Amino acid sequence: MGDNRPLVSVVLPVYNDERYLADAIESVLHQDYESVELIVVDDGSTDRTSQIIDDYRSCAGIRVITQPNRGLPTALNVGFAETRGEFLTWTSSDNIAKPNMLSSLVSVLEANPRVGLVYADWDVIDASGRVLERVRSVEHDRLMLFMHNYINACFLYRRQCATRVGEYDDHLRGAEDWDYWLRLSRYYPLLHVPESLYQYRVHPASLTAKSADLVAERRMVSYAQFASTWRRREPLNSWAAKIKWNLRKRVLRQTLGVIREQP
Repeated sequence: MGDNRPLVSVVLPVYNDERYLADAIESVLHQDYESVELIVVDDGSTDRTSQIIDDYRSCAGIRVITQPNRGLPTALNVGFAETRGEFLTWTSSDNIAKPNMLSSLVSVLEANPRVGLVYADWDVIDASGRVLERVRSVEHDRLMLFMHNYINACFLYRRQCATRVGEYDDHLRGAEDWDYWLRLSRYYPLLHVPESLYQYRVHPASLTAKSADLVAERRMVSYAQFASTWRRREPLNSWAAKIKWNLRKRVLRQTLGVIREQP
């Protein structure tokens, strides 16, 4: 996988996701943007994940890292430490990148050199891949990002952003991506791409479905803990965000929530 375009590095962490993993890998391999490397991080899987990964080890542009189970943020950090690309992203092992995802996001970043990260809309799919709804995100507003993670799962950012911001925070497991966008947005503009470029799968075994149990086991940070962390880091912005959020709801009768549409 390669051409004269800037290299894009995609990290794919996986833990016990044998049912959907091949689809996730294939969606990266079949991008219409050819200059791609894929770093698969097997985070201590005990199902057939390792055998499925073995089927792809000979594919050009793929590298595999195997480690004991250490959680998503650590798996991401291990994967990104091995990347070489100018542009970076990661995808979940049960989701699907549409074929034009990378080409579209790269084009927007190249056309907007001051922008650090771009993010796009997505479809919600069920276990069989049927589209349940289409989701439109919103234009970037940093104060509102304190209140709602509207960036979700389809994004691309520059290596210089990662160099400045650092690693994903293992103490904010379950909100490591949201925390990362807030940290990154301190230094760089973020830009919404109004195009559906990703398929986000909802199924009983998904991390989202398990979140309540993980919080109970103290393995995943709660929203209250996440909000408390950011109130300590940026108290003025945190309070301003809360006031703006309430004004939108009570005075303007608007919410920042993404727009969900039937397919």
